[in-house]
Amino acid sequence: MGTWEIGEIRFPLSEAFYISVQNVRRRFARVAITTASVTLGIAFFVSLMMMASFQAQAGGAGIQPYMYWLLFISLLVCGVGITNSMLIAVAERYKEIGTYKCLGALDRHILELFLIEALLIGGIGGFAGYIAGLIAALVYAVANPAVGIANALKALAAPNPAVPLVGVMPVALGLLLLGVGIAVFLSLAATLYPAYYAARLNPADALRYEV
Repeated sequence: MGTWEIGEIRFPLSEAFYISVQNVRRRFARVAITTASVTLGIAFFVSLMMMASFQAQAGGAGIQPYMYWLLFISLLVCGVGITNSMLIAVAERYKEIGTYKCLGALDRHILELFLIEALLIGGIGGFAGYIAGLIAALVYAVANPAVGIANALKALAAPNPAVPLVGVMPVALGLLLLGVGIAVFLSLAATLYPAYYAARLNPADALRYEV
């Protein structure tokens, strides 16, 4: 009696990226709200770090310990919001997930779709948050005579050891990389549980589910 050989199920990264982009477009309003929460969290982080750097450049106190608690709480709230949004997205896409699985998609393929979507949200939200934070910090510098725009520009163009994780890079570049990196990490971490939950769905149960 002959045996059947089951070939490997392939799901190219380019196809997963395309499907994730289409999911973002179809659910643009919800994704925009989630991205806005990331943007606000990163904007607060960037603006606070930049304003502290401006103050240090002008001879002020610079970054204070309480600022780290404010940043932690704001990013924590942002992460909880992302997790909640992704759980709702999973509930809305039960039938879609069930269909993918009936067509041969594996758990890791479903996981991949949600993580790519989180990567997009984190990347866009992080960059937008950096721009918003930069603008807010510059407005603060203009409105504060003790700092001034000249000191602000000097602070952005030079390294500042007081700004954590930036190292020897100019503050503006370092906070761009750090802000986007934090946004992507936060989005991926907050999406892990919803993505894992979606990947473990039973296809029969998912297709029977009514929203």
